[in-house]
Amino acid sequence: MSERWLPVVGYEGLYEVSDQGSVRSLDRVIRRKDGRGEYLKRGRVLSATPNTSGHLQVILCGHGHQRMYQVHRTVLAAFAGPCPDGMQGLHYDDDPTNNRLENLRWGTPGDNLRDAVRNGKHHLAAATHCKWGHEFDSANTVYRRTGGRACRKCAAKSSREYQRRIALQKMEKTA
Repeated sequence: MSERWLPVVGYEGLYEVSDQGSVRSLDRVIRRKDGRGEYLKRGRVLSATPNTSGHLQVILCGHGHQRMYQVHRTVLAAFAGPCPDGMQGLHYDDDPTNNRLENLRWGTPGDNLRDAVRNGKHHLAAATHCKWGHEFDSANTVYRRTGGRACRKCAAKSSREYQRRIALQKMEKTA
């Protein structure tokens, strides 16, 4: 299957983005500022650099300014249309460097969290022990109706403390 290229939204005629996650500039004629004529600037595939969250980004120049764009959002805007309100660009495999179109979609922040849990990337879903050091194994794990999980030992201790507080409150009311 060959790589498909579409214009970058807002930079038509200057840049193109591929369904494989590459961004390239197009050949164009540049006028010299000193008035000595023009020259041909050859297009090339741009080098993407990771930002602090690991998502790849490129610098696009045009319309009198330069700006940083995230590659996955650029791919989605060109191939899937503009980002709907309240949505964000999601990676199915939670790999921020995998910007192939089949790995991307617009989704809600909740969809993004569910992907992280499914892929074992969520910090709580990947935890092997509770915050007090008890192991999450089949004998010591309680699954909550809300979708979370808890350490059975810690949940029992918390329940005992709650019952004790309730009993003390009742005693204070009768006294």
